[in-house]
Amino acid sequence: MKVLAIGGGGSMGRAAVRTMKTFDFIEQVVLAGIDYDRASRFASSLEDERFSAQYLDITNIEEMRLAIRECDVVINSAGPFFRFGVPVLQAAIDEGKHYCDICDDWEPTLEMMDLHQQAVDKGVTAVIGLGASPGIANMLAMKATQQLDHVDTLYSAWRLSNAHNEDDGFFEKGEAAASADAAAVHLVHCLTEKIPLVQDGVVEDHMPLEKRSFNYPGYGSLDLWSIGHPEAVTFPRKFPDLKNCMNGMLGVEAIIDDLQTISNHVREGSMTIDAAAALMSDGGREKRRERLNEVEERDALGIVAYAEGTKDGLPLRVGATLKAVPAGGMSAVTGIPLALFLPLLLNNKIQGTGVMSPEQAVDPDAFFELLDGFTGAQGCGLTVTCESGI
Repeated sequence: MKVLAIGGGGSMGRAAVRTMKTFDFIEQVVLAGIDYDRASRFASSLEDERFSAQYLDITNIEEMRLAIRECDVVINSAGPFFRFGVPVLQAAIDEGKHYCDICDDWEPTLEMMDLHQQAVDKGVTAVIGLGASPGIANMLAMKATQQLDHVDTLYSAWRLSNAHNEDDGFFEKGEAAASADAAAVHLVHCLTEKIPLVQDGVVEDHMPLEKRSFNYPGYGSLDLWSIGHPEAVTFPRKFPDLKNCMNGMLGVEAIIDDLQTISNHVREGSMTIDAAAALMSDGGREKRRERLNEVEERDALGIVAYAEGTKDGLPLRVGATLKAVPAGGMSAVTGIPLALFLPLLLNNKIQGTGVMSPEQAVDPDAFFELLDGFTGAQGCGLTVTCESGI
């Protein structure tokens, strides 16, 4: 299998590429991006002749198509996806190549899913958003919904204090700051744009940072604050009868006023997204994490899915979570699932062709079995808990 890893020299791309190195079926991986020097030095550090680097400007469509033409599969970690997701996928489809990315913006997710029939016609399998959230969260949602005959409510959630990068030993001067800036731009974007949510059976545009609470089985009440991630718009495609659906953040009560103030400034036009992101990333990320950790419970749940519905005609609540995730921070938790697309594809654990979200396409049991291999001897500790009643 020959892989084009677009963005493979970046922090999340590096985690994906290191994972690919463990796959013996890989023939070649080309790390492609605009920072050729960094990608080349990282490829050399792997000390594996299967890995090389190539300069690639993905805004040059013809250049990108030529690069894609030489591979079997495109693995894309080059964001922000609200800018670059659609053209990279379109090029992969045009060249008839399988594709996977870590898109965590809902607007391009819908645009990319509109390319579904084109992908089917070309025999292309494309999975959009196979990272942490979306990605692991979607697989947890599938494990939760498997316990139900009918699903009424489906939430996915993640803890903001866990959304940090750790130095993987290959950070360059300024790269950690640049990574924080990119993550901050994404966060501000997700906190300022309306997103269509399902509430009480009605799909309406809602502003982010809307609070909902749910009773997680065996744990207790959790407050969920909405954010513009793709699960909120892809889950209803898999489960069209949903009455309530949302993706959001856990454990942000201590900083919710700050997040709301910044998002209000952006929406009112008194601050640009980039300026707000600079404010949030200029030392703000670590300060926020410290504040969140100060009030966080020791047994706080990290990434979860929660479902309500019925089983054998009786109401049932289900929660699904992991006891462990790959070490290495946000880059590893996002990049490793992205790379797992390759063995899943090879072993026919992806359902059909077309452009699909993880819950539409990926066998969750096969996914978590593979993820176990990257979370230490104990595995990821997939835990599904049920309680009767709503």
